[in-house]
Amino acid sequence: MDSSKKRVTIRDVAKLAQVSPSTVSRAFARPDRVSAETTKKIFAAADELGYHEDAVETRPSRHRHDLIAISVPDIANQFFSDIIRSVQHECFNRGVGLIVSETRESASWERLAFDKVVKNADGIILVSSRMPDSMIRKCAQARPLVVVNREVRGVSSVVVDVRQGVHEAVEQLQIGQYHAITYLDGPANSWSVGIRWKAIRSECHSRNIEVRRLWPGVPTFEGGYACVEQYLQHPTGAVIAHNDLMAIGFIAGMRKRGYECPRDFSIIGFDDDTVGRMSEPSISSIHMSLAKLGSYAERLLSASIKGQAEPGMLARIPSSLIVRESTKTRGIEPKSLSHANDGNN
Repeated sequence: MDSSKKRVTIRDVAKLAQVSPSTVSRAFARPDRVSAETTKKIFAAADELGYHEDAVETRPSRHRHDLIAISVPDIANQFFSDIIRSVQHECFNRGVGLIVSETRESASWERLAFDKVVKNADGIILVSSRMPDSMIRKCAQARPLVVVNREVRGVSSVVVDVRQGVHEAVEQLQIGQYHAITYLDGPANSWSVGIRWKAIRSECHSRNIEVRRLWPGVPTFEGGYACVEQYLQHPTGAVIAHNDLMAIGFIAGMRKRGYECPRDFSIIGFDDDTVGRMSEPSISSIHMSLAKLGSYAERLLSASIKGQAEPGMLARIPSSLIVRESTKTRGIEPKSLSHANDGNN
């Protein structure tokens, strides 16, 4: 760190954010005890001033710890747990330790986790980061860093190319003679949300298929279940969900109202996870190799730590559709939802 530059302190951040120094300290130590609006102001101020908790150094340490860190929004989500498992496998093969942090879909928790581990880790992997691009780039100044499932200019990233999987999914629904699709989208602060929606919208427009977006949503069983009421106001018969968990929740909510899949509607998810394969009906899903996402990220980070990779490298993982029981494969127009039994409302 350039000693000629004045060190940024909590008081500097507090002054810019127009809060007390104790509130700034609490936002970093216990973000759950500070309102989301205040936390956002504090982290924006810290980002602008270049503040890192505990005066985190802005250059990689020359001392190697043989330890890396990974942060994910939700460990219980199989998408993230599978990536962690893949990274752990690579670390084991290289004799490197792994620190895992769950950020609960919160940018402030993610920043806190980064500042806590960065002093002892040789590099960091951020999976589906919720932090703004500018904050991620500043974090990348402190240690070698790789972002997974998101692109950030100037920062090495590993992402999924969803276009082929989306192409196959929309084609599958068109074969089932659906002329309109509803997309159950994910959280507003997820980078992949915009990418998936853009691909779905483009593919539907190229086929003259009407597409409707329910957004934002929660990428959980409960989030899918909660979409049912809004969906039934303008049912399309064909649905694509942000992930398999939302698809399963949506099926459960529809079943509660007397509609069965695929008799009355078809649905396709993303992620191709184990829960989707075991559900009733099994979920047609856009497969993305999470093993490759994790292994590519760890290898790219390892190369960056050794100075063998330039910052800003981008790796893309392909996608494809796995067809199961939740979609019609051919034949008749789906039954009109407006005439289905709704006695369980």
